[in-house]
Amino acid sequence: MSYNCRQTSGWYLCLMFQLQVCDAFFYAVKDHATRDDWAMKKEEAGIRNGWFAPEYVEQALNQWVQALQPEHATAWVQNYKWPEKPVEKTLGLILAGNIPVVGFHDILCGLSCGYQLRVKLSSDDEVLLKFWFDEACKYMPELANRLGFSENMKGIDVAIATGSNNSSRYFEYYFRHIPHLLRKNRNSAAILTGTESEAELQSIGRDVFDYFGLGCRNVTHLRLPEGYAFKLLFDAWQIYAGHINHHKYAGNYEYHKAILLMNLDPHLDNGFLLMKEKPEIYSPVGMLNYSYYNDSQENVDWMQQHAEELQCVVGIAEMEGVIRPGKAQQPGLSDYADGKDVVAWLLSLQHTT
Repeated sequence: MSYNCRQTSGWYLCLMFQLQVCDAFFYAVKDHATRDDWAMKKEEAGIRNGWFAPEYVEQALNQWVQALQPEHATAWVQNYKWPEKPVEKTLGLILAGNIPVVGFHDILCGLSCGYQLRVKLSSDDEVLLKFWFDEACKYMPELANRLGFSENMKGIDVAIATGSNNSSRYFEYYFRHIPHLLRKNRNSAAILTGTESEAELQSIGRDVFDYFGLGCRNVTHLRLPEGYAFKLLFDAWQIYAGHINHHKYAGNYEYHKAILLMNLDPHLDNGFLLMKEKPEIYSPVGMLNYSYYNDSQENVDWMQQHAEELQCVVGIAEMEGVIRPGKAQQPGLSDYADGKDVVAWLLSLQHTT
């Protein structure tokens, strides 16, 4: 399928352009599992970044195949009032590379809003995104004129940068003269009630172990009721024991285990995951922090207290802002990082100087 927006009565006729952008990326990736060219790029990505295990590359691409389904794309674009002509502004994107194609959503949002894009890819995740974009251009050639990959962010009008808490201070200074959206470190948590079924505990395990726990949507902290029986959790999570066979994950696990043992630091160890009672949200790969609560109001207060650190919270409890187990790493088009609607923000800047 090939598109030519200029055949319509105006390049940005109603929702046509935004749907074409979504469709171009959808058709470019939907058959990735059966295409030899995609297979070569996935293998290359895994060689370049040892964390990109084949099963997680597949998972990331399949998640976007699902999110970009035409009915989902249509529902997404209908939420906004889109521009009627191209935007004479350049959006600079500095993308993360912690999990496969993690920066794609920002690219999609920027292109859909009509900006020219200048994209700085992470060296950890440049193979798949470049190939996916090239494939999308075959379905919508005009995209090639709207995006360029570059290390240089000079001359841009708007910036979105994802990095660490330390790099955000640099970004804050560097982009101080233009509108910018900066993302710092965030992690996710799970609230357990003690009444979860084995299947629900296994689903929470997905939120912990998917992508080896490297994503901001991965659970790194558990909220547990006083007196929680850890055996139920460890038994349910045995299906993830194979992670210890991955050399990079095992290296992290062994390193942090050695530190805990040398410091005589109390902890739990099931042979592939270390757990420690600790208030911090963040825990390194191979570890999981936990804290206790007495009643549900404590969890409400805790979520409010840590709102700036949390990307998402999973659990079976009926609480505002809590998503179902197993869904943390399955964001849709309307699930924006840090809860900031990137499309609404970009559209709001189009008539400013």
